[in-house]
Amino acid sequence: MKMGHGLRMWVSLVLFVLWLVTGITGVILLVAPLAAELGVTLPVSLADTLHIYLGFAFFGLSFVHIALNWSAMKAYFRRLRG
Repeated sequence: MKMGHGLRMWVSLVLFVLWLVTGITGVILLVAPLAAELGVTLPVSLADTLHIYLGFAFFGLSFVHIALNWSAMKAYFRRLRG
């Protein structure tokens, strides 16, 4: 396996995990007020902290992902132009 492909794989896997955790924490933050009304306590403070910091990591790593896949991105844009 070439270094570029290995790096691309790890960046993609980490992005997937970040996407998943950010999505779960976002749902927790969204439903927490309703859950509180029903007497269920959710870890809002932890979810908020994770959501913020992992969101920043997701955003930054997205630029690495785009850079590693730039040739594919150019091909996609060429196809869009017709």
